[in-house]
Amino acid sequence: MANKAVLGALGVMVFVLVGVGIGLSIYYGVDWDDGELGAVPFRDIPGIERFDCYPEAGGSQQTCEDRACVWSETDVEGAPWCYYHPNGDYGYAMISEPTTTKLGWKVRLGRKNKPQRYGMAADTIEIEVEMQTDERLHFKISDPLTSRFEVPLEVPTPEEQAPNPLYDVSYTRNPFSLQIIRISTNTAIFNTSLGGLTFEDQFLQIATYLPSSNLYGFGEHNHRRFRLDLNWKTWGIFTRDVAPVDAWNLYGHHPFYMCIEDGGNAHGVFLMNSNAMDIVLQPTPALTYRTIGGVLDFYVFTGPTPENVIQQYGEVIGRPVMVPYWSLGFQLSRWNYGSLERVKEVWSSMIEAGIPYDVQYGDIDYMDEKKDFTYDQVAYDGLPEFVDEVHAHGQKYIIILDHCIKEEEGYHAYDSGLDPNVFVLDPQGIDPIVGRVWPNESVYPDFTNPAAQGWWTTLCSDFHDVISYDALWIDMNEPSNFIRGSTAEGECPDNRWNYPPYLPNLLMEEEKIFTKTICMDSQHHTGKHYDLHSLYGHAMSEMSFVTLETLFPEKRSLVLTRSSFAGTGKYAQHWLGDNQSFWEQIWWSIVGMFEFNMFGFPYIGADICGFWYNTTEEMCWRWMQIGAFYPYSRNHNGDGMIPQHPTAFSTEMADMSRDILLHRYRMLPYLYTLFYHAHKDSSTVVRPLLNEFTSDPLTYDIDRQFLWGPAFMISPVLEEQTFIVEAYFPDARWYDYYDGTEMTEQRGKLAQLEAPMEHLNLHVRGGYVLPIQQPSNTTVYSRLNPLGLIVALDDDHGAFGDLFWDDGESRDSYENGEYSLIEFSVSEGILTMTVRVDGYTDPNSLYFADISIYGADNYVEGTDVIITTTGGESPIDGVVFDDATNVLTLSGLELDMMSEFTIKWV
Repeated sequence: MANKAVLGALGVMVFVLVGVGIGLSIYYGVDWDDGELGAVPFRDIPGIERFDCYPEAGGSQQTCEDRACVWSETDVEGAPWCYYHPNGDYGYAMISEPTTTKLGWKVRLGRKNKPQRYGMAADTIEIEVEMQTDERLHFKISDPLTSRFEVPLEVPTPEEQAPNPLYDVSYTRNPFSLQIIRISTNTAIFNTSLGGLTFEDQFLQIATYLPSSNLYGFGEHNHRRFRLDLNWKTWGIFTRDVAPVDAWNLYGHHPFYMCIEDGGNAHGVFLMNSNAMDIVLQPTPALTYRTIGGVLDFYVFTGPTPENVIQQYGEVIGRPVMVPYWSLGFQLSRWNYGSLERVKEVWSSMIEAGIPYDVQYGDIDYMDEKKDFTYDQVAYDGLPEFVDEVHAHGQKYIIILDHCIKEEEGYHAYDSGLDPNVFVLDPQGIDPIVGRVWPNESVYPDFTNPAAQGWWTTLCSDFHDVISYDALWIDMNEPSNFIRGSTAEGECPDNRWNYPPYLPNLLMEEEKIFTKTICMDSQHHTGKHYDLHSLYGHAMSEMSFVTLETLFPEKRSLVLTRSSFAGTGKYAQHWLGDNQSFWEQIWWSIVGMFEFNMFGFPYIGADICGFWYNTTEEMCWRWMQIGAFYPYSRNHNGDGMIPQHPTAFSTEMADMSRDILLHRYRMLPYLYTLFYHAHKDSSTVVRPLLNEFTSDPLTYDIDRQFLWGPAFMISPVLEEQTFIVEAYFPDARWYDYYDGTEMTEQRGKLAQLEAPMEHLNLHVRGGYVLPIQQPSNTTVYSRLNPLGLIVALDDDHGAFGDLFWDDGESRDSYENGEYSLIEFSVSEGILTMTVRVDGYTDPNSLYFADISIYGADNYVEGTDVIITTTGGESPIDGVVFDDATNVLTLSGLELDMMSEFTIKWV
């Protein structure tokens, strides 16, 4: 049922409940009598409850009232003076009765008699509601009489209506509003009764109350804090080439949020729309969507846990692609080493220092005149041979490819794309539109054109014959343009696409939506750039993914993209862009990792030590510590900046980098298993404490610590000259990762932890078994070493964990069953190892060599520890118990990885 207390308090409607069937309640509204603002007398609305009716600059009482809205001053900072009155005659009303569909119902609505805002309003719209699963509701508001652009994202649609939904759906007739209610708590999780529903050709608006102020998500932005500020904030969403510094729209387009309701349940909402939009947050709490195209296509996920919400979202947009094992190793890059000789110097210094190191990159300086599919045969003479040498050391080499192709006759990438023409065309749909990017005048591949796939694959394949790269880093694909519009059109034709009547809160110069990109009326194979702009990076990612499937049909590769859309994670990974060497950006990287794990990109990280500006040794030192636990761990910096690779500073810096990366490599079996779960069900790899301790409101604001999965906590130093870390330990058993000491005094508290320069605070949560492996200098050699286990016991002396293992690179190993899954469980002093899937046996005869049991206070020192295998039972010789820490260490084991066993110590 709808939250009638909220609706009634605002004086919106009188309701009569009529039952209609599964998952649907209809509230028939009694219309107000004719007259100004209806029959209920006008009353001023407190500022905090107002919804903005004039978001543009230059509003006045007259322009406000021209929209039939109310003008009234308020002393609430940020609150609008022009607003929708709840008794106003806005929006749409039902003009037919609901009709039943396979998955729910639909109904047509007619526009109420109020002025249009920007013209071309739809007089008739249709809302279709689908109860798709018990946890997922879909509703779409569209124009049934006019074809409009809809995002071409493949989403699952069930054959039957959900039998037992966790939600109820209700609506009011006049004005029409929709309420989605969590049945178990009667909480309205989506409630549009505030009014203001608008459906014009280039301005669509809908608003909803929020059940709490605990809101997370939306992107891509530099939000700075994970929990969003609802104090009258407007976030524009539209892909843009700009550094993640201020509160503006960045590289990706992700209109998805999660809300933690009072009481601890979580829900999420996804608007599948690719047009430029605003997300307006206000402290009511509420939010408003304003988009300048497409349709209002929503998915609502009812959780009830945060991880459930993210997994349900992933079911709609697609599961994250599985990464190759080598991609979890440390990576090194720089824009403009200057020469191949300098690359070799850096590469050799890393190897000589013994620093774990799996991947070297080639940024645009490897190219000839910054042109894709070429290399500089002077400065980078011998590059193909060097890449072969990298491979011989068990390492990989990744090249960058930009989205732009230089307009130059005789350049094979340009010439081969003209017939058939695979480039984005000018507004007339005749010639390729020409912008200016790194190689100067450039054209833009149209990655929505099916003909472009063969062209792109051929170029990548032919270049791979020259340089045997292992993966693709695709950049500038927002798509970026160093001028506004095009060289031929100037600043784009003066029409409603390039100069839309409403401009969202985007980063623009002189209020031009085509700032740093091409004209909005440019022509793609599937439509105007106006609709497809934020999908450009997604299309390039998908095409590059298919290309790498052709190049490496048997092996997983990697696409690393800067620009992304909802669902791009099926094809590509992401990094947090061109950050800066400022201390606060280390903190912000944690927020970015949280958000992109929500968005379906578990393989995420920031450029370690910063991309722009010069780092300091202390900053880079602390950044290397946290960066060692980014899922995507890459040190990368910009042209003209000082070197910042780990051996560029002191011997102490190199030693610290080696040591902390060895801990990362030790934990890779656990990390790789988390990626298996992410690929299988969209669970997060990096997650905030609130995902695991949602019933604890103290976790809702914590974004200076993070977890790997449910069990491994990282609490880094984020400020200069800081040697104490404030870390929160939710109510559970926690252990120091390094020596197993239980954090007894810190339990359930915000604790002060010592953090000298050589130390990164790492902790293990009780109740979990973490697989580990003796580390080496690359993943190739680490994978040859013995395995081990960290067993961290909970209050009941129990624990659980698993290990996913395959060859680390075979394509679709999970889908083809070519993997092994091993589970570990502990109960009543017995550790049991069970092989759940045995589709892969490692050729290196891997075995478990040591097991550390944290919190073994139920062990009596001197008691035999008995192991039982298929060969029988026997005592373990290598048993050491530390009665000061209650850590039981079992060493000297040679337990075959694929042979089940039990170990009993009580």
